[in-house]
Amino acid sequence: MAIQNARSVSEPDEPHRLQPLLNPRSVAVIGASAREGSFGNYTLSELLVGGFKGVAYPINPNYKEILGQRCYPSLLDLPEAPDLAIFSIPSGGLEATLDQAIERGVRAAVMFANAQVPNDQAPPLTRRLAAKAKRAGILLCGANCMGFHNRAEGVRATWFPTPRAPLGNVAIVTHSGSAFTGLCSLDARFGFNVMVSSGQELVLTAADYMDYMLDMESTRALGLFLETVRDPLGFRACLERAQASDIPVVALKVGRTEKSAKLAITHSGALAGNDAAYEALFDHYGVHRTYDFDEFAAAASLLSAPRRFVQGGLGSLHDSGGLRGMCVDLAGDAGVRFAEISETTRAKLAGVLEYGLDAVNPVDAWGTGQNADVIFGTCMRALADDPDCGAVVLFSDIASDDMIAWTMVKALKETYDATDKLVVSALNWSRVTNTEPALDLIAHGIPMLDGANNMIRALRHAIDHRDFQALPPLAPPPAPPRETIERWRRRLDRPEALDEAESLALLADFGVAAPAHAIATTRDAAVAAAKAIGFPVALKTAAEGILHKSDVGGVRLGLGDEEAVAAAYDEMAARLGPRMLIARMAEPGTEVALGLVIDDQFGPLVMVAAGGILVELLGDRLFLLPPVDEARARRALDRLQIRKLFEGVRGRPKGDVGALARAVAGLGSLAMHLGDRIGELDVNPVIVGPKGVVAVDALVVPRAK
Repeated sequence: MAIQNARSVSEPDEPHRLQPLLNPRSVAVIGASAREGSFGNYTLSELLVGGFKGVAYPINPNYKEILGQRCYPSLLDLPEAPDLAIFSIPSGGLEATLDQAIERGVRAAVMFANAQVPNDQAPPLTRRLAAKAKRAGILLCGANCMGFHNRAEGVRATWFPTPRAPLGNVAIVTHSGSAFTGLCSLDARFGFNVMVSSGQELVLTAADYMDYMLDMESTRALGLFLETVRDPLGFRACLERAQASDIPVVALKVGRTEKSAKLAITHSGALAGNDAAYEALFDHYGVHRTYDFDEFAAAASLLSAPRRFVQGGLGSLHDSGGLRGMCVDLAGDAGVRFAEISETTRAKLAGVLEYGLDAVNPVDAWGTGQNADVIFGTCMRALADDPDCGAVVLFSDIASDDMIAWTMVKALKETYDATDKLVVSALNWSRVTNTEPALDLIAHGIPMLDGANNMIRALRHAIDHRDFQALPPLAPPPAPPRETIERWRRRLDRPEALDEAESLALLADFGVAAPAHAIATTRDAAVAAAKAIGFPVALKTAAEGILHKSDVGGVRLGLGDEEAVAAAYDEMAARLGPRMLIARMAEPGTEVALGLVIDDQFGPLVMVAAGGILVELLGDRLFLLPPVDEARARRALDRLQIRKLFEGVRGRPKGDVGALARAVAGLGSLAMHLGDRIGELDVNPVIVGPKGVVAVDALVVPRAK
């Protein structure tokens, strides 16, 4: 069920369409059982112990009563049509039972089984179930899923037994059943309000659940464990809505190393594996991509805190000089800046630190251990009061239930109450712990994370969220006149690739400059063109069908006079034909590659990479999802390894980063207006010099009909 538009936040009283599934008034458990340890027993038990306020209907013809609830032979025997039916049965019974659910008027369903049966017929069972549920308007979660926990409403539709835990503010959709069980049960400190294991997504997709979660007042962050996105439009609508609502989205997207199977014609196509679209999508909407489960949980926990990392650097407090050094190294690797504290703050620190401890940030505050409550409390509050401090973190292994731990808890809570800044606690090493001090901090609004590296990476995400939300409103460059766009659409409807002259003309219409150039088909015309353009010039074959000119010896550079042009023309024409392009040599600068690739799910992507032969050797590239503006292009360019070259290195000319950002934005405009007609587009190299950027070579391949 694709979401075409995000729901309006101006309709808080309108029930969400997923309410019958995620917050039902009545639930039927099909396959409920009195046998301890069975799936049916676990499913009914979880529903009853989870705080469900509605009516539960066990379904099993072999029982009159289960767990104190009257049991019914089938769905057709119920006194009412339940909102939700949980299919706690094997795959072989799914289709017939779904038929009963449709007949009884069930509005939503959860299917645990994988819907795979031996000797299945075409279409397969998964497709039959999906088609029937869609026709009947049944909100189907699964198949092959763990169900869901709506902790905010006390609804557990799962067979997996989990301990009680406090209500949190992270809403999670996961394609991994083990991620579901782990997050539900391994650590009581990880608080969520609703978690859905979406399984095969035969009907409902991640976008549908995200839309519901964004309606919940208790949602302060979204966590996504993704294998794929099955509803790209709906998914983008939810990301846009989350961004507008300042709700951080944390994603762990697996399968990022899978390579695209298509044979790409251009460099940009060859560099774009299947993961490029997700890279661009996440960057466009400020999604926080994580790369392992620890980072995912840490970032989601920190970003769901009631406070944000405000402008400024990190203020950190430690109970070990050696571990402080470790944290400094980790912060340097992650690009997390420490606050430059004022002399006033230094004086406050010096006033309480024991002799021999320096009044610096980060602070090592542990001396003999005497008066630790006063020392740590005063130091934390001094950091929080500093104008350059955007967040305060205590790194201390306060996992045990002892006096030192509670001393640190007291200092943290007093600091939290005395400031409106983010206050966080972190263990120096990673381990699962559910101690009372940790839970007490979390209840007070202070996250506690396991492991210094997890903490630093989570802080990096918090800083990135702050900076992304501070970007100006998206302002793409103006489009060319409508008649220009229509003219290029007609040309791109033809199947043959655009030659270099056509490709450069197309780019110029969208603000990407090209050197002066001309086409010649005779030696005399080539020489005349070179004289008119001005020496030195480049001579390139413009023969039809040659897409990569250098591969066939079709390029001559730096021709400084008429004789050189004539000689190069004669030699090349004898091999490749008389049609040539003559272009002014670009001034020295840094070579960059730009391009467009078309993703089947998310459409055209703009590529920026190290240019020339480095485009394939370095792998220094990134992708942007249009529309793009100069501010967002600059932000992306800052992540390239070659970014420092634009500052001028060892006598190399500086590069106009602003001009390159505008060229990238122009390419984004081209993608928005002509992306449906383009198969691939390659601009390599683009010379970035002190006076601007020049596209030296380009290839545009129309999309195959």
